[in-house]
Amino acid sequence: MRAPVHRDEGFSLAEILVTIVIVGIVFTAILGGLMTSVRVSDLQRTEATADAVARSAAEWVKDSVKTPYHTCAAVSDYAPALTSLVVPAGYTVTITSVENWDGAAPAATGTYTLTSHFQPTCAAGGDAGLQRITIVASSSDGQAAEKVQIMKRKI
Repeated sequence: MRAPVHRDEGFSLAEILVTIVIVGIVFTAILGGLMTSVRVSDLQRTEATADAVARSAAEWVKDSVKTPYHTCAAVSDYAPALTSLVVPAGYTVTITSVENWDGAAPAATGTYTLTSHFQPTCAAGGDAGLQRITIVASSSDGQAAEKVQIMKRKI
């Protein structure tokens, strides 16, 4: 009868080191992907909150009962309307411009560019009854700034 042959079972040091290196590389890649996902999610949440704040402020300013139309208005005329708006911590909302329509009717030919008919001051003929108000909501960390423009008309 033959005596059983004993072989050295197990892994060599080189095999273990290669395994550790491969596991380390995979772990680093997964962790990097996870951190990128967390950063992108945080940025998306910040932008979505800034957008919601800007839209809420726009609705607040647009409301003709809470915020009546001001003839030949400036930023200072509508800014007090935002003082009662509840803004989440870390966000600010401001009215950056109020532009007044000059009342010019569209030309019979050519293109009517609405932008060229809004001015920061009233036209010589007085208030034409339409204003474009720009509202900006931004996060205090500078990651997000959302701009909303609304049209407010005299009722």
